[in-house]
Amino acid sequence: MDGGALRDLPDPLIGRTIAGRYLIQERIGQGGMGTVYRARHEVVGRDVALKFLSSDLAHRPAHKTRFLREARAANRINHEHIIDITDFGETDDGLVYLAMEFLDGVPLNKQIAKRDLNVPRALGITLQVARALGRAHELGVIHRDIKPDNIYLLQGYASDFVKLLDFGLAQMKGELRVTATGTVFGTPEYIAPEQARGAPLTYACDLYSLGCVLFEMLTNELPFKGGTSELVLGHLRTPPPAPSSRGVSVPPELDALVLRLLSKQPEARHPSAYALASELSAIMEAMDAATVEPIPLTRRSIAPRSGEEDTAGRRTVSAIEETLGLDGVISAWENRLSVLDDVSRRAHVGSAAPPWLDEHLARMRAHVEAMTRARARLHAQAGAITDDERQVREQRLQIGRALDALGGDEARAAQLIDQHAIALGKARMQLDQASGAWSEVRAELLAMAPRLPERSPSDEQLSALVRLGQAAARQLGAKQAIDTHMRDLAKARAEHDDIRFQMSQLKGRMGSFTAGAEVDINPAREELAALEREIREHLDLVLGDAEPVVRHLMSFPHLRDRIRAAAEPATG
Repeated sequence: MDGGALRDLPDPLIGRTIAGRYLIQERIGQGGMGTVYRARHEVVGRDVALKFLSSDLAHRPAHKTRFLREARAANRINHEHIIDITDFGETDDGLVYLAMEFLDGVPLNKQIAKRDLNVPRALGITLQVARALGRAHELGVIHRDIKPDNIYLLQGYASDFVKLLDFGLAQMKGELRVTATGTVFGTPEYIAPEQARGAPLTYACDLYSLGCVLFEMLTNELPFKGGTSELVLGHLRTPPPAPSSRGVSVPPELDALVLRLLSKQPEARHPSAYALASELSAIMEAMDAATVEPIPLTRRSIAPRSGEEDTAGRRTVSAIEETLGLDGVISAWENRLSVLDDVSRRAHVGSAAPPWLDEHLARMRAHVEAMTRARARLHAQAGAITDDERQVREQRLQIGRALDALGGDEARAAQLIDQHAIALGKARMQLDQASGAWSEVRAELLAMAPRLPERSPSDEQLSALVRLGQAAARQLGAKQAIDTHMRDLAKARAEHDDIRFQMSQLKGRMGSFTAGAEVDINPAREELAALEREIREHLDLVLGDAEPVVRHLMSFPHLRDRIRAAAEPATG
């Protein structure tokens, strides 16, 4: 208003410690759901990403509940190709947050824009996403917003290493809204037909969206083009194009795979993400493309950068702010109290200090000592929680990998069932054909019966008898094949049922383990929050006592610089 340059207001979250562990250092991204910050996990000494639900959503109980429930779902999956959500909760002042691993890489949409993804790379990326979805779907979680923006390619690996982001959060706030039959969430370019109609969703909607992503990686184009309305109509009505129709050289098997993923009917797509992964692996092996997991180039940990780049909004904090947090505040007040004691003595050399001054300093000292004790308990509790969470994640990872192995076995067993069912159908068709031939020749022979001699039948009669024998042999062979295929089919179904039983047992074990871990860890988290509240309450009281003390001591001009120097690093 005065013609001066406008300056951004300081972000109140920078320099704050969340849950006694996460020291917020800079803002790195912002979107419809909220804001993402880089923070330092002070217990384990590594960077994490903190995502805060936007305030307009955080005040709506349904959105807050869904945000935290989906966070639990993503955390429960615990797959190497899904971003790890290590913590979640709500602060005393209503900030709803997720703590996630901090990623160093680029979103797939930026890689696609470079137009340098070849077929093997596209298949490798799709395979990793399919494996992640396989476990997620098996554990009852549908992503609902598979798109290149939510697929992250990490740096530091010899080949692409995928992380799938924003698991389940897109159902809260998406780019597409249809209000005729309710609210539909998704991204128009990648939305499944049933999703666009607002129909109940199954895991197949994620496979359709992944098919759109694979098509785009292969062709540098979307399967359907236009504005939102044209895109939705394309998904609903237009037959899907094959990648080869866009001038790309791909194996026929890959064309067929993409077209199956883009089927309008969910049941026509792959029966599971595990089945898709199995078919992708087979195509890659036929193309002599590696299907092994990417190997890190270095031993450095996977870290920095989650969320979209936000250069304009990024703030790099000063060295003081980066290391402040509750520890820094308490240490600063310990130092400041020592300075105020010294300044008080200098201010009243040769005369007694006002009684109220000594009382205020004594109360401040008691509060700082209480903060120091609470800080020690907070550190111990935060360390214990971090250890418990690490053990829980390791256990879930072991169970999850066993589930993945069974998922692959289940996909192969289901494929074997289909093969035996097809073979059984063919054998029954052959039996019908042989039975028809038998009936036809039998009728012909019955017509000849009055003329059949006891010896030396005619050539016509002999030919009919031969054909009857051939029909009988074909019937016998078909019946034997039917018996064999029925036994094989029953065996394959029994094996499939056994695998499904083992998978259900593992899922039950994981569910019980996760629920038990939450029951065990939640009280510790509550105690951690209580300790943080206790420290902040003492801090508020210290600030209240400090104000008249500082005002009084600043009335001595020769001591002002000393007081200012002591006050500089600390912030309440």
